[in-house]
Amino acid sequence: MRKNLLQSFASLGLVQLINYVFPLITIPYVSRIIGPEGYGIINYATAFVAYFNILISYGFDYTATRRIAAEPSSLSKVFSEVMTARAYLFLVSVFLFIIALFVFSPLASNKAVAIIVFCSCISTCLTPQYVFQGMQHLNIFAFTNFLRGLLNCIFILILVKKADDLIVLPLINFFLSFGISGFLVAFAVKKFHIQFNFISTKRVWGLLIEERMMYLSSFVVSIYTTTNIIVLGFFASKADVGYYTTAQSLIFIVINVLNLPLSTVLFPYISKAFNANVEEGLNVLRSLLPVLIYVLLVVGILIFFLAPFSIHLIYGNKFDNAIAPLKILAFLPLISMVNTFLGIQTMLNLKMDKDFFRVTAMAACIGFLLNLVLSSQYGFIGTSYSYLLIELFVLGALYVTLVKKNVNILLANKFSLGAVISICKNILK
Repeated sequence: MRKNLLQSFASLGLVQLINYVFPLITIPYVSRIIGPEGYGIINYATAFVAYFNILISYGFDYTATRRIAAEPSSLSKVFSEVMTARAYLFLVSVFLFIIALFVFSPLASNKAVAIIVFCSCISTCLTPQYVFQGMQHLNIFAFTNFLRGLLNCIFILILVKKADDLIVLPLINFFLSFGISGFLVAFAVKKFHIQFNFISTKRVWGLLIEERMMYLSSFVVSIYTTTNIIVLGFFASKADVGYYTTAQSLIFIVINVLNLPLSTVLFPYISKAFNANVEEGLNVLRSLLPVLIYVLLVVGILIFFLAPFSIHLIYGNKFDNAIAPLKILAFLPLISMVNTFLGIQTMLNLKMDKDFFRVTAMAACIGFLLNLVLSSQYGFIGTSYSYLLIELFVLGALYVTLVKKNVNILLANKFSLGAVISICKNILK
């Protein structure tokens, strides 16, 4: 396996790990100031605004990456199309958000927080992640993430002193995200000699139609990953939303430290392998997946048994109710990683976008109904089980869909100890 692939993963993985060391410093400090209710307010607004971030992103971090990796000479054209399309989508988001601000009572009761959190969508418009992924030049992207984590930590410790400083948290996040996204755009333009040309409305509309399957897939996934918080907000107190989102946030830390660097680094690499030869791409996936499953299985076991210790250490005794949902979601990083490999790394590289969408759309419908029932009956515990069950459903549905297409990346012989050791040696070469 290529040396720069391992270096890219190590770089991103280390930076992601360091990025989440900073929250381990700030969270114990902040949680004891704003409490579960404060976390509930911020996390509810963040979950709601996630819909607009998904709309603005429009799946370009995958589809544009795929185009650039396949044809690097198209970089300026792809960059211009994505930036213009995202500008249009941002304007649509502003209009929809203003309506939502007066329709949804949890947002209406905390307008200032909601508006500031929404402003983070500007950085989503600007972030050229797809450029660095497609060109496999991730070091600067990793470094800026580290810088943002460091500055965020410093500003929080300086500026957040009392419960009323709740609004300072999203303000810090907005200014740092905006500044770093702007810098990355300038750096990408200079580094890769990108020439921006404003794209016509007709071409933007055509691009949105062409890439709609990836967006729709991302949107329906959010229905069972993000909507659970929105639904819970209608049946539970702000504190209960805080307990659930506390557990989910810790799980997402693990996912971001391990799964995100893997997905970011491997997607363009695997895309190239698939472009060269489909079987070569599948063999790469078959080799990597067993190693990652074993690693994340151990991680899941540790999360489950260390849940009480983790919650008490990081958040304090006020967050005892977050222990149960954390245990329920302990193996979510493992399930999520397998789903990423089956769906994004395999199906999208095989141009099975429609099959991927069908699975996620079905999961979204079932997940929404399941979440509605379980959250209304069992509160945040029901929300936790709903999330876990739907991710398991997605795993099964993706696997069955691939097998029906005569594609199987889970081979028993690859899971033997000897095979895993051999794969690890090849990776480290």
